[in-house]
Amino acid sequence: MSGTGVRIQHEAFCPEVAPLLCAQQEIPVHLHDQQITWFRLEPGLTAGLGKGFQLSLMVPVDLRVVRVDYYTLEGAVFEPPYDDIHHRNETLGGLTDGTWMLRWYNMPLPKVLIGVGLGSSLPFGKTEEDPFQLTEQGLTHQHLQLGSGTFVPGAELSLMWMSPRWTFWLSAAGRLPLYSNKKGYQPPRSLNLSAGPGFRVVKPFQILGTLDLLSESAELWHDVPYGGRTAIGGSLSGMYSLNEHLVLQAQLRGTFAQWNMSHHDTAEEEGSFVQRVVGMAGLSWTFGKSREEEEAPAP
Repeated sequence: MSGTGVRIQHEAFCPEVAPLLCAQQEIPVHLHDQQITWFRLEPGLTAGLGKGFQLSLMVPVDLRVVRVDYYTLEGAVFEPPYDDIHHRNETLGGLTDGTWMLRWYNMPLPKVLIGVGLGSSLPFGKTEEDPFQLTEQGLTHQHLQLGSGTFVPGAELSLMWMSPRWTFWLSAAGRLPLYSNKKGYQPPRSLNLSAGPGFRVVKPFQILGTLDLLSESAELWHDVPYGGRTAIGGSLSGMYSLNEHLVLQAQLRGTFAQWNMSHHDTAEEEGSFVQRVVGMAGLSWTFGKSREEEEAPAP
């Protein structure tokens, strides 16, 4: 399970904030101040297929608590005349897009493990209508989607060097959307590069640190680009083996720097938000016999 808090502030002004209403009255430049508390439960299942192959499935569930306030540029509370068509106090939740991945692992050299994965997203999450078209019509809309409505192919490549106490690994993961959903939305292309060392403190406990680079293109609404970002971050993880079957996991992930793309000279473009710190905790349970049980003599 993971959790994070996000605060998004941006200026809003005519005519982008409410084109129809702006044609009838003057609306001063003001601020949208939105806070999102985000929780995600990520149940997953991985099955070994033999000869180094694994098949995994993950179906996340999200809970998002949204609160919004409006202010003048001087800091006074502001009541927008267009009500809450853009943002509102609400709680969103449900299934998000799942993923499946077929992975293959091999050791071409002693202490060296390589892995390759291919898969795609599974469009389980709820999708929304084009929020930018609805803005032009002065209608209530939603920017926070639970799903993309498309199957997005993905690929992974990893390389790990292992010793009894130390590990070091490199990985690359990317996704390449090929089409838009029925509502005109196409998710962004992305590439995530990670590298870092791991250290086994004692036999049941190990830690892992990574430095991460994320490049994400703009998303498309009816072929019009919005958002997009490049970010540098890192993570610190800990894993504790309770026994051969049960492992506790915890991770802190942070964003050190982020550069957002700009496509339109408008105030109402939502752009990209920054997840400064994300905390995660998990439990991994391996089914089947342990190595000691398999090697034990039959009674």
